[in-house]
Amino acid sequence: MVLSAEKRAWRLIELVFVDEAEILRINNEHLQHDYVTDIITFPYHEGEEPVEGTLFCCAPQIFKQAEEHGADPLHEFARILIHGLLHLCDYDDKTSSDKHRMTEKENYYLSKLQFNT
Repeated sequence: MVLSAEKRAWRLIELVFVDEAEILRINNEHLQHDYVTDIITFPYHEGEEPVEGTLFCCAPQIFKQAEEHGADPLHEFARILIHGLLHLCDYDDKTSSDKHRMTEKENYYLSKLQFNT
């Protein structure tokens, strides 16, 4: 739904679940960040080509975040997957305005999936 609503065709999207040690290694090696995160997205397409990419999801971190926010774990997983798909659609979250825009999009798609935001 996210990709079609963003008017993006797709070719291949891999979803890989990893533990905290592996997401930390990937974050260090590829992004030079020394912390555990919930998702890391690697796009393989360029421009308007059909979307291709890999989403590395850290399930333990997602469960931890859900607990910290008092959220349903399924809701948090949906949010994180939407976040990763938005990255594949060229959205970014490096600045506060970019983060705000992505959060608004996440909330929009969560509401379309009938998750309360």
